Amino acid sequence: MKKWPLRWKIACYAAGLGIIATLAGASTTWLVMHFSEMAALDRRVAAEARQLFGVIHASHGDDALASKAIAGFATRDRMLALKRNEGKVVYLSAAISSDVLPRADGERTARLRGQSYRWSTFRDQGYTMQIGADVTDINHLGWDIVLGMLAAIPTVFLVVSLGGRWIARQALGPVETIREAAARISIHNLDQRLPGLSSGDEIAGLVEVLNRTLDRLQRSFEQGIRFSADASHHLRTPISVLRAGIEELLNDPSTPRKYRARVEALLHQTHQLTSVAENLLLLARADTGRLGLHPQRFNLREVLDGVCDDTRALAEPHKLTVETHVPAELPVLADRASTALITQNLVENAVKFNRPGGVIAIAAQRTDGKVRVIIGNNGRGIPAELGTGVFERFGRARPDGRIEGQGLGLSVARELARAQGGDVTLLASDETWTQFELCLPAADDLNNVGVIPGHDERSS
Repeated sequence: MKKWPLRWKIACYAAGLGIIATLAGASTTWLVMHFSEMAALDRRVAAEARQLFGVIHASHGDDALASKAIAGFATRDRMLALKRNEGKVVYLSAAISSDVLPRADGERTARLRGQSYRWSTFRDQGYTMQIGADVTDINHLGWDIVLGMLAAIPTVFLVVSLGGRWIARQALGPVETIREAAARISIHNLDQRLPGLSSGDEIAGLVEVLNRTLDRLQRSFEQGIRFSADASHHLRTPISVLRAGIEELLNDPSTPRKYRARVEALLHQTHQLTSVAENLLLLARADTGRLGLHPQRFNLREVLDGVCDDTRALAEPHKLTVETHVPAELPVLADRASTALITQNLVENAVKFNRPGGVIAIAAQRTDGKVRVIIGNNGRGIPAELGTGVFERFGRARPDGRIEGQGLGLSVARELARAQGGDVTLLASDETWTQFELCLPAADDLNNVGVIPGHDERSS
């Protein structure tokens, strides 16, 4: 029942509780009725016993006269036995024999001729009288009541379940409204709040608490976005000045040779700082919906050609082989600069995380109104536990820190792709092959389809 709507769960729980209550009521009713009827029967039998002892007393000790006098009191639903205390039987109903009579006062029930009798024992002036009253009708009445209540269980289940569902729907109506309102709140409209309730009940109190929580989250989010944007913006100028100074030192012939390696390392680090600042600024703009993208129709093949040239240049020092399979026409509707940045980030990862002498495969095709670019490499795979975290900010496919990077490239790539109606996903990763896919909206209905090779089917 975990996947059922809450209103149906409440209805079923209520119906189950109603059935349990019906069974408990049937049991209680049977017990109360049974003991009440038995007590009434005992009172009637006691009154009959007093009348019979009166007849016996009138016989003045004549057993024959007493037996003849009380014979008229015996009926089909009463069994009667009269004995003197010394054991002599004075009267015994024809349907019974002395050996079936209760031997002690505590024995209250016995069966005769297939019927149940309740026995009561009375003593007076040397006589012991035992009267058996037929309780078949009482038992049948009790079971009739129980069976009647059990037969009502389907009706109880139907009424209580439907009634419980109606009550749950009325009670959970505000919750559904709150859920729908909460689902509409995202990072792009954090100023929206849940609708307030005038009922003053627990749900209204919950709405107030959630709205206060959203206020705090909005303030924290805006502060974080402002900090990232301001920090990256203010860092760009001093980093640019620093990079210009380092480049000047590197290009100055008077700079001693022994310092050039250090200066080159410093220049590399300033480029890393510039990349971090620009990525943080871009992510801050993405969070506030101010990326400033300008979608246009262009041939993605032109962008991929430049990316492939850059990839070959990056791959040459590592002796990597670059294989491409891209159709001549791949019209897309996207922001050209952002698309170039996305593909550049993906191929840089393919180079960075590849193994020496490995392969990088870049393929593209157009299917179902989308242009798909797949970039694969046969470097060591991404661990399964990190597969969903590589797109998180500062997430790393290799948390050991042996490979340079800030963990922002894939996050930036996904944000830019999604802002254009596309996406970046991890298709597959194992010990021999890893594939990322960039998906962008196609610009028209041209059907220029390329082949996307797997790691065992590539074309150069």
